Formats: sequence, structure tokens, C-alpha cells
Amino acid sequence: MSRKSGLGHEALLKRKAEEKLESYRRKIRMQNQAEETAAEQFRLRFKHKHDEVKLEGDLRRSQRACRQLDTQKNIQVPREAWYWLGLEEETEEEEEEEKEPEEDEYKSEDLSVLEKLQILTGYLREEHLYCIWCGTAYEDKEDLSSNCPGPTSADHD
Repeated sequence: MSRKSGLGHEALLKRKAEEKLESYRRKIRMQNQAEETAAEQFRLRFKHKHDEVKLEGDLRRSQRACRQLDTQKNIQVPREAWYWLGLEEETEEEEEEEKEPEEDEYKSEDLSVLEKLQILTGYLREEHLYCIWCGTAYEDKEDLSSNCPGPTSADHD
């Protein structure tokens, strides 16, 4: 039995096979792109979480240093409750009992960890001439500005 086909039938079959192959390649490329995107998103989430944990650790170190340095200067009450580690929770309970918040006073929960860290390290630098990343209390503002690389963790890398 012989197969009968018209002129160009072979070319048509060849073109359909090439289209099918190109479609398959496109599908594989899209899958690879999706996998790469998912992997990149995972890396970014992991890095973000790592950065967040580092910021929280830096904030706790700053709060401990602040309490110690304030106490050495006979400061009995921190400028803001969250400046000292552990004091914030006690103060929040007292504030809930009072139920009369002042309008222009910002609450610590309105601030991000990064904002708290920036405010507190600024206070430590101004008030105590102390840098948590250097771990040093400087003699004066000139000593601080000339010997400390800067006010952020990135400045100390």
C-alpha cells in the first residue's frame, strides 16, 4: 500500500514539527524564568529577614547601652520608654490604664525597628558620644566625628 500525498506535504509536516519544537522550547524557557524568579524572590525574602533580625539585635544592643549610659549619668527615666530594653512593655501597661494619650506624642509602635534604631543611635551619639558599632564612648564630638566611620552599621563594614 503506498502513501499518497500532495506536493508540499513533507514541507508541511516539517514546518509543524518545527513549530511544535519551538513551542516546547518556549514553554521550557518560561518555566526556567519562573523558577529563576521564584529563587530570586526567596533570596530577597531571606535577605530581608536576615536584615530585620540584625536590626532588631542592633536595637536591643542600643537599648542596653542606653540604659547603662543613662544610669551612669544618674538619669532615672529614659527620654522615651523604648530607649531602655524591657521598660517599654511596663510603660505600655501603665498607658493603657491611663487611657488619655497625648496627641503630639508618637507611640513606639508607630515607629519601625529601623526608625527606632536611627533615633536611639542618634541619641547615644549626641548625649553620650557613644557608637554601638565601634563599642566606644568618645572623649568629645571632634573625637567621635574623626574616629568613628559614621552613624550607621553600613558605615562600619
